[in-house]
Amino acid sequence: MNIKWILLGVIPVALMGCGTKSLFVNDADVVAVSHVEAAGKKLMVMTPVGDAKVRFVSHKQRGFGGAPNIDSTAIALNVAAAFTLDIESMDVCGDHVVEGERIRGYDDATATGHMLIAGNKVSIASNERLQQSMREAVDGRGYLFQQCLIVEDGRGEVEHIPQAIRDRKAHIIYRAACVMHDGTFAIVQGDEPMFCGEFIDALVALGAQQALYLDMGTWAWGWVRPKGKPTKELSEHFFNTRFQSNWLQIVRCN
Repeated sequence: MNIKWILLGVIPVALMGCGTKSLFVNDADVVAVSHVEAAGKKLMVMTPVGDAKVRFVSHKQRGFGGAPNIDSTAIALNVAAAFTLDIESMDVCGDHVVEGERIRGYDDATATGHMLIAGNKVSIASNERLQQSMREAVDGRGYLFQQCLIVEDGRGEVEHIPQAIRDRKAHIIYRAACVMHDGTFAIVQGDEPMFCGEFIDALVALGAQQALYLDMGTWAWGWVRPKGKPTKELSEHFFNTRFQSNWLQIVRCN
């Protein structure tokens, strides 16, 4: 394994699409950001730390209060999670769970895995055990969403990414939710454009045991706010950003 840790430097970025600019600095130890190199590729690794909670939010849930606000002091990281079907229905890929509420999603053959958050512990598994995880999420008032399982038991599964995405050129930035070999959770994003196979190889070299692909392309907008650093956007604010239907977040526990 070839992993090279690089000192973190976050540059203030003007926020787009919400009509304002924000350089809000997070004063709580909620998310840590590191820049690393694995399998010859540069990656950005974002992990919950200290007083942090990982959660999943869907616009289909009861009491939904609107899309996440980049200026919210409670949200240290916000990224798109599962695929959104289209801009009319904004349906979420696969059945999912938010705070114990099971919500119907659209069927998608690419949903080969899922992420379960129960008792603030994150696990990622094949959909062979989906129904068991669904029960755990509902009974424990937890969270669950489905996506492409791109690393399973430490092995890359590039064929689990839809063919249309695999056929794209190497100018794509990829992002994934990962459970590492030591059981820790991280959201990993390419720090440079690469092919999807290269990204998956880098995740394996980094030490990912299980990994779910997160929605990208024109649905890729999100942000991170490490302690003592200004807000950093993780992608452009594309046209489809306004239609993002669900999000994976790292927030303060209280």
